[in-house]
Amino acid sequence: MSHEETTTLRRPRPIFSGRRFGSVGKWVGVSILIGFTGGLAAIGFDKLLEFLTTHLFERTMGSHGEGLGGLSPSVFWLFLALPAGGLLVGWLTQRFAPEAEGHGTEQMVRAFHDLGGRVRRRVIALKALTSAITIGTGGSAGQEGPVAQIGSGLGSAISDTLRLSERDRRIFLLAGSSAGIGALFTAPLGGALFAPEVLYRKPDFEGDAIIPCIISSIVAYTTFTTLGGSDRAIDIPQATLDTLSLHHPAELIFYFVLALLCAVVSFGYVRIFDGIRDFFGRFKAMPKMLKPAIGGLLLALLAVGIAPIAKSNGVLFGGYDLMKSSISAELAIETMALLALAKILATSFSIATGGSGGVFAPSLAIGALLGAIVGQTSASLFPDLPIQSSCFALVGMGGFFAGVAKTPIASIIIVCEMTGSYELLAPLMLVSVLHMMLAQAWTIYDTQVDGMVDSPAHAGDFVVDVLERMRVSDLLTGAREPEKISENATLRRALDIVSNAQGYYFPVVDGEERLVGIFSLSDVRRIFQETSVADLVIVRDFMVDDVVTTRPADDLNSALFKLNEFGLHEIPVVDNDDPTKIVAMLTRNNLGAAYHKRLHALKRTAGDEVDRPS
Repeated sequence: MSHEETTTLRRPRPIFSGRRFGSVGKWVGVSILIGFTGGLAAIGFDKLLEFLTTHLFERTMGSHGEGLGGLSPSVFWLFLALPAGGLLVGWLTQRFAPEAEGHGTEQMVRAFHDLGGRVRRRVIALKALTSAITIGTGGSAGQEGPVAQIGSGLGSAISDTLRLSERDRRIFLLAGSSAGIGALFTAPLGGALFAPEVLYRKPDFEGDAIIPCIISSIVAYTTFTTLGGSDRAIDIPQATLDTLSLHHPAELIFYFVLALLCAVVSFGYVRIFDGIRDFFGRFKAMPKMLKPAIGGLLLALLAVGIAPIAKSNGVLFGGYDLMKSSISAELAIETMALLALAKILATSFSIATGGSGGVFAPSLAIGALLGAIVGQTSASLFPDLPIQSSCFALVGMGGFFAGVAKTPIASIIIVCEMTGSYELLAPLMLVSVLHMMLAQAWTIYDTQVDGMVDSPAHAGDFVVDVLERMRVSDLLTGAREPEKISENATLRRALDIVSNAQGYYFPVVDGEERLVGIFSLSDVRRIFQETSVADLVIVRDFMVDDVVTTRPADDLNSALFKLNEFGLHEIPVVDNDDPTKIVAMLTRNNLGAAYHKRLHALKRTAGDEVDRPS
């Protein structure tokens, strides 16, 4: 109970503390800073990617698209470029930062949940370089994952520089990720929602991060479009945009079929991706740097193998050409089915083997192909209905990624912003939600957790929420009656009382029963054997007069805080109006039992609400 039992940890004073600038100033100021740097980073990454793509692929291959267009002699350069790029990426990640491999977003999610929002600063530049090499040599990967990890690294680094708390660092990690995505994909709202939503498998949001993510995403988007251009990620002809809408209610049946197809294919997508990753992971003796090189070789073989059928279309790069071809209905159904399967394999070869890049764009491409397949098939079977396959392709893009990544809201908004059209919101919402419900058992991001209650980032939050809603007065009936001892009692008398009493702490009162001090078994342990002074020493000589107490009106969280702060097992409960009048002794066991009882009641109530018919 004495002050010696309390340990005080001294921390560096935050540069950007709420006391100095206010909470609003902190959130707005740091978010703007992260947004600006995130926008610049997105520009830098985009230019680096463009430079490497031009010099490592286009000039040597004589091709500017995702397909080979034929088997010219320059095609054999692919068998050198892809394995060499994989080898270099494997060496860089193994040598400097293993967390730079993979699809980026997964590492960002892991940093939020398990690493306190910390990202090593070297990862920022290394992720940009390795992803640019993977994609620049023709790898089937997108820019979303890399720019999400790059932005999150900037958010983490800025938070550390300003000496912010761990909670703030986690929030600004997400703000940095949103900045990168909002800028590079010219989707400020979708980017702002993606990072807080992608953390969890179940429908859940990191609510505290929404405002910083919105601010940083808007600033990054403005920076990117001002300095780097404002072209949309997917340029759709105006004639096609004019046809985008839900033309007939009967089309909803075919969108339902699309949701079912998305669920089936996403299951295969995740199983193939994870299977290839696990297969290569079994070869422990093989140098890790060789694995992405082998993945590059497999991708080259796949690209050449499908070239006679796919023609100018193919599975290299992110898949934006496939999206455009699907939207414009340029491909036959059989070709699109082949390309969808090939794109799944190509993305797995490029990333699951240890390469570096994102799965967002490839997933959109797969979804576009699936949507176009359903749209064209439905139009041929029901020619009397005004079915536009372009509408199904766009809905397939958002709907497929929503289920495979567990980001229905962000996926819907990002696709709308990327394409510049909001006319398909209703079917997009339908397919996205249905796919997510059907695909609850699998996800492309293994580091996601089910919900906030399962995240280490929120350890203790829900305990606090429950305890703050309960009062000390709720526990008084089960609390221990205080064994009050007079301040003038001798040590012998005190020992007689203690030996026959329960508890560890004993309040000390004066002649009018007012609380004047307290002592613990530890306080008297050192004089248990001093029988020669048992009648000379009185309780007032060894009691602690600075008593830590709680009141019936206090919430249980504040009582628990005092127990933890002073390392106590029990705490006296005093009258609300008279702090010298002791009412009861509250123990940790009382608090623990009350918490578990209340939590069980809440769960039972929630279950009743779910089961109750509407």
